[in-house]
Amino acid sequence: MTAKDYLNQAKNGHFAIGAFNAANIETIKAIIAAAQHLNAPVIIEASHGEVEYLGGKNFVSLIKNAREDTGLPIFSNLDHAPTEQAALQGITWGFDLVHFNGSTLSYEQNKEASKKVVDLAHQKGILVETELDTIPGGSSVHPMTAEEELAQTKMTDPDQANEFVRETGTDTLAASFGSIHGLYQTPKHLDLERLRAIREKTSCYLSLHGGSDMPEDQVKSAISTGVVKININSELRLAFRTTLEKVLKENQELAIYKIMPPVIAAVTKVVETKMTLFGCAGQA
Repeated sequence: MTAKDYLNQAKNGHFAIGAFNAANIETIKAIIAAAQHLNAPVIIEASHGEVEYLGGKNFVSLIKNAREDTGLPIFSNLDHAPTEQAALQGITWGFDLVHFNGSTLSYEQNKEASKKVVDLAHQKGILVETELDTIPGGSSVHPMTAEEELAQTKMTDPDQANEFVRETGTDTLAASFGSIHGLYQTPKHLDLERLRAIREKTSCYLSLHGGSDMPEDQVKSAISTGVVKININSELRLAFRTTLEKVLKENQELAIYKIMPPVIAAVTKVVETKMTLFGCAGQA
């Protein structure tokens, strides 16, 4: 079964597939371990910066190898490709899914570039996610409140989303409906009415970005409203860093592979918690 098959399964079964960012082998191993333990489909993704660090071809090969070795539906996603050229490069590398973020362009430019990416990707059987309005923040701990961050962006108009999806042929829409990237001083809060209106106006898959530290009731409501893909990054990074700091403080071992098991276990625990929340456990 393909990534599209599993997204359809999620849509029909009212669950979401977790899309977890990784920039190193330890995080990839942690995500795979969670998928194996829970028998869950999973998307392992890399942002532009993570791809620059690990290498696009290397990343795609690692995920492909994991899929073959485990027999599980493990898919690769290029997350937030910032330019048309970067998205096309992701297609060349062979990602299973590509997210082109043209939200900083004008509406017409974004629409034109998104359609080009979609057209080429579909020739190769690759799914494309596009971003209509910028989802703010970054994958880190922010000193501001969620409300302050969200105030800096425009939320997606459902009618415009309808036109954008129809004219670009996008498979998945990353819409702005209160979602923000990163960890904040106050809880995140989704505009579920806006999400519901977007769902009613569009026929594509819908994703939720900024899933880290999102209140569980908000996540469940988003899934019941039609979200089938949820991105998680900051919580993985936080678990990785805090556990690594603790291990290094307590251990003088020089061989990195010998001190990484507790770090991998901590990240695995986060991924398993999210998979259970998303309802994708047991769906592979």
